Amino acid sequence: MRRLVVATVLAIGGLSCGGSAPQSGATTIPEVGSLTQSDAGCAYQGSNPVAANAGTIRLVDQTQAGFHAHLWLLETGYAFSDWAAGFLISHDTLREHAQRVSSAEVKPGAVQKWTVQFKAGTYGILCVPLRDGSEYGIGFTAGPITVR
Repeated sequence: MRRLVVATVLAIGGLSCGGSAPQSGATTIPEVGSLTQSDAGCAYQGSNPVAANAGTIRLVDQTQAGFHAHLWLLETGYAFSDWAAGFLISHDTLREHAQRVSSAEVKPGAVQKWTVQFKAGTYGILCVPLRDGSEYGIGFTAGPITVR
């Protein structure tokens, strides 16, 4: 897990919650994995590789505060480990080597589904804790998700 100061991320701009909203209820879209936010960090467990198509990620908040999940598609040939380590040195790495493709807000203590459209490539997830509905404190990376 990698940490970053969210205040710096917020200064980058464009990282407010937006994009895809978590989905709930029965669906025929396959679940590809789960993303769990705890006080110790954020962890993704799931299928690798994933078939390019729509998929759901089960989002679990164990902090009772909620969090934002931001899905980033890394540029071709750029390794997840480099992305996860790189933005700790320079937060510009988020935009220089990846494009945010979806975001979701997880309510405090909730288990929700996040439906995303995957295309081929490598994805990383940035999890940002919430306080009173706003991003704050330490963020964490999770992944990778490899899509064929």
